[in-house]
Amino acid sequence: MMAISRDKFEQGMTTQEYIDYIKVNKQPFIDIYNGVEVPEDTRAFFEGLEEPLNLAVFTSDWCGDAMSTTPAILKLADATDKLNLQVFSRDDELEITNSFLPENRAGTVPVFVTFDAEMGEISRFIETARSLVPQIDAMDDAIAQEVASDGATGDEVRAATRGKRTAFRVGKAKDWGDVILREFQQVVAEGLQMAPGQRPSEGGTQWPPPEE
Repeated sequence: MMAISRDKFEQGMTTQEYIDYIKVNKQPFIDIYNGVEVPEDTRAFFEGLEEPLNLAVFTSDWCGDAMSTTPAILKLADATDKLNLQVFSRDDELEITNSFLPENRAGTVPVFVTFDAEMGEISRFIETARSLVPQIDAMDDAIAQEVASDGATGDEVRAATRGKRTAFRVGKAKDWGDVILREFQQVVAEGLQMAPGQRPSEGGTQWPPPEE
């Protein structure tokens, strides 16, 4: 059974419609979108596809991982006519979004799902690039130490932490965008190589995280 019909898919938003919709973190989202540069090998991979793929994006403007991952993948989709993009607010489509997630990861955001022309699922990319997790953890640790040394308390800590994380993500737009787009490309390529009955391929973060 398909988790999303073509009619439902066509009800999504374009990149600009989604940017207009954003209520939280709009400027950082735009800054990261503008800072991402689609790697030429990734662009070439998608341009070389025999037929366009349908890409459904389920995202939320308040989510930190969505702030880095969503604009990168939207930038890719806008750079090629081989990805038919439709963006959905995860908070408005929780049931559909969770249908693409294992039960223990219900509520995870963002989720990126590719389909063939008949809306057969090809791949799922969950949250962000798996190889970025150590860098994200290091960012959080460094910011926590920095905020603690500032002597902030309570709400000041939360506000300062959010601000520093956002600034860090904007500064890493290109570097992290490269990693995200290459991992996204890899999971789509894996899905296309699989027999339809074995799909989808799955990429992105894992939970629980694999043991070191």
